[in-house]
Amino acid sequence: MFQFPGDPTTPGIASTPNLPDSKRVSPVESEQLPKIPVTPISYADASPILEHLGGPPSPREWQGALPFTYHVGPGPAKVKMHLKQDYQFRTIWDVIGKVKGTSSPDEWVVAGNHRDAWVYGAVDPNSGTAAMLESVHGLGELLKSGWKPKRTIVIGSWDAEEEGLIGSTEWGEDHAQELGNAAAYFNMDVAVSGKKFGASGVPSLKEFIREIAKAVPSPQGGTVYESWKKTSEPSAESHRSQETSTFRPPPAATHNDVPVGDLGSGSDYTVFLQHLGVPSTDVSSTGDYGVYHSVFDNFAWFKKFGDPDFRYEQQMARVYGLEVIRMSSADVLPYDYENYGREILVYLDAAKSKSKERFGDKVPDFSAALEGARHLQEAGTKILQKQRKMPTAPDRLNAKLREAERALLIPEGLPNRPWFHHAIYAPGQYTGYAAVVIPGVNEAIDRGDLRRTEQQIAALAAALNRTALVLEQYR
Repeated sequence: MFQFPGDPTTPGIASTPNLPDSKRVSPVESEQLPKIPVTPISYADASPILEHLGGPPSPREWQGALPFTYHVGPGPAKVKMHLKQDYQFRTIWDVIGKVKGTSSPDEWVVAGNHRDAWVYGAVDPNSGTAAMLESVHGLGELLKSGWKPKRTIVIGSWDAEEEGLIGSTEWGEDHAQELGNAAAYFNMDVAVSGKKFGASGVPSLKEFIREIAKAVPSPQGGTVYESWKKTSEPSAESHRSQETSTFRPPPAATHNDVPVGDLGSGSDYTVFLQHLGVPSTDVSSTGDYGVYHSVFDNFAWFKKFGDPDFRYEQQMARVYGLEVIRMSSADVLPYDYENYGREILVYLDAAKSKSKERFGDKVPDFSAALEGARHLQEAGTKILQKQRKMPTAPDRLNAKLREAERALLIPEGLPNRPWFHHAIYAPGQYTGYAAVVIPGVNEAIDRGDLRRTEQQIAALAAALNRTALVLEQYR
């Protein structure tokens, strides 16, 4: 997924049933399909192989829980493995529901969750599916009472997420033009695996998530925000290091408020934010979850350990539903670009320090990007004041606010992976699900490529100034 998600034979275009073969990359030529055969095995099958492996003892951090010393080989054990790979094109199904907006029907607020699982998937993804469907139920009751959203609400049940975010990616690529007017994408994957609320999102929506959390009651008493704040204190449990759908890395910028993480990949927001520039969030309630992607992620585990009374399911349905309702009903879109610029300044300071360690006295000049981030912060401050004044005709203001996130897209994409266009967020090439902030710059530094670092600083500065100018165009 670090290169591009979705159908590995159709990078950048929708994999629809009527797509001619000439538009596809052949499976043999696809960069995404593996060239080295791999199979997962159980520890019962791995045990005799490992036990009979010779050579030096493994590094201590490689020693597992099986009752013998691990060695690194080679031999004398030999393994003969027969793999039968079933490569075929198969039809997948996204299920889409819409509620047409009254005053801005072409502006979409999209919310989604995937429904496919590796086995039973009680937590991943069905805790999210159940909460999303309960949110839809709540929307239905509102519609019966006469309420109608200003913007069109689109609810997506995505297929084939576990095979590489295929359902959401292909739908996003197929509706790229309509999504050019989207106000937000709200994701929920693992809704509940425990009691600790967490969220990730673009900086322009981080305060929006906090405000939502203040409006939802917590099963622990008080509000979700108050519980969130308690578990975010330095003495609280540290962030999970396990890379799963519930993994939520700490945000790259420091906050005085509850921490909202940064979006990397591993779930269905990827196409919306990092390919199309739609402001996105992801929310979940997490805990000890030792059954990830296994046969034990079932209803029995969920009822005994995850959420026995389904109180956190209710909490997440309320959080998710309120995100959709408030965004679809807002007179003025609740983005905060002042905070966006401020966070990017923190990212740049960290990258500048890292580049000094990497390049020594040849450290590249960051002044253009720093100036661009300050420009964005200042433009964000000014437009935030206009947002708070609630203009009588907000359509033009909302159009500029939506356009600003798209302006952060780099037209040619990131080096060696042009599908990813966002200048600020991408999954790292070597970090799994975790985000790399200002990825073009940071990954060039990591490679020790001074020329590319300078090029990516220039591309970032251009994106930041482009975004600030979009905001400044509103008078």
